Amino acid sequence: MADHETIPATPPALPPETLPDDLPGMGYRAYFLLIMLLLSASEIGERYMLVVMVEPIRHEFGLSDFAISMIKDLAITVVYLLVVIPVGRLSDRGSKRKIVAVSAVIWSTAVLLCGTAKGFWTLLIGRAGIGMGEGAFTPPSQSWIADLFPIKQRGTALSIFLLGTSLGTFLGPALGGWLTHEYGWRAALMFASIPGFILAPLVWFTLRDPRPGLADGIAATKSVALPFGQTIRELLAIRTLPPLILAAALNALLTLGLVSWAPAFMERSHGVPANVAGMQLGLALLAGSAIGHTLGGPLADFLGRRDLRWYPWIIALGGAVSASIGWFILTGPSSSVFPLFGLTLLSGGLSASPLMAMVTGLVPSRSRGTAVALLMVTIQVVGLGGGPVFVGWLSDMLHPHYGEASLGMAMRWVLLAGVPSTLLAYQASRTCRHDFAAAGGWGGAPHKTLAAVH
Repeated sequence: MADHETIPATPPALPPETLPDDLPGMGYRAYFLLIMLLLSASEIGERYMLVVMVEPIRHEFGLSDFAISMIKDLAITVVYLLVVIPVGRLSDRGSKRKIVAVSAVIWSTAVLLCGTAKGFWTLLIGRAGIGMGEGAFTPPSQSWIADLFPIKQRGTALSIFLLGTSLGTFLGPALGGWLTHEYGWRAALMFASIPGFILAPLVWFTLRDPRPGLADGIAATKSVALPFGQTIRELLAIRTLPPLILAAALNALLTLGLVSWAPAFMERSHGVPANVAGMQLGLALLAGSAIGHTLGGPLADFLGRRDLRWYPWIIALGGAVSASIGWFILTGPSSSVFPLFGLTLLSGGLSASPLMAMVTGLVPSRSRGTAVALLMVTIQVVGLGGGPVFVGWLSDMLHPHYGEASLGMAMRWVLLAGVPSTLLAYQASRTCRHDFAAAGGWGGAPHKTLAAVH
């Protein structure tokens, strides 16, 4: 599509035979978003709580940085990868409500198991269970939001949902550091398991499943899921999607490679105790990610009505800015570290809602869960599997030469991910207007089937 072409801001009226059922009222949808926000906060908080427990666990069990990275990140990543695609497919065909409720029970039980750990293997299994719960939660939650909010409101709705991530990134390190200092890391993990057990029955008994594509006016006959292989081919044929997903994954590698090791970096390089680092990091991440997540969706919706390329442009800017800030985090004085971490999360938060809005808006409603799962698999492999684990491995390799400063040296290498992430997001901007139009969400024709395309 030529650069001077524009996409209509509002889609044409649907013919009578494809009119959707009535959307639930705004009161119900606000309550739904509140529950999703709290679930997201519980999930993220339990994951990030362990970052302030690295040093006590490392010393108690005599573990290397690589072993800690296996517990902290790799165990979650591997199981997440095994779970997220099948659950994404299941959420396209079955009850999102039931999947979300069960996922909360799974990750809360796994956190309890971590709290009883007596060694490396128990912690590893518990963290794997958290990965199972997270993998089961992500696809249905995001596709559920897409089913209830039309595309012009979706970025804003996803911003509200992502405030749970901001809350979790604060409560995890902040409360985790305080509870660990006062009661020990095992008791801290046991306290962390409580919210999920409370929220799961609220999801099961007070929320209800919408029809896929309801908010977009997709007829029920159009939302029937295709076979898995055909679905993947259909998704990868959307030219904007592969570079967009890879850009997001590289941004995650950069951010998680820094944040995941931040308290340990502060303790080793600047002598800041874990409980102090956890509180300061939590406050910085809360402020940065909350502002970024709050502004990202509405900003993208506002700018996107004028030029749809702003969605990937915001993602491109996020990678470039995060890499630049990361250099100053690792080379500047200790007094600037936490404010700069807040700016890093602000930059990443701005791009999160546009990313999710693009993924759910570019793909057919019948395969949104699978598309979200594909996105998250790539982020997990490249971001969590590549960032924190790579930093832990490289820190061990550099330790004989640099000593405790090896961690900071290893963290510098992940900053290089900002270059390809920016280029890939720019590539996605070159095709996004055509692909949005093909998806039908902004006034174009609906997606064709593979048979029609090929």
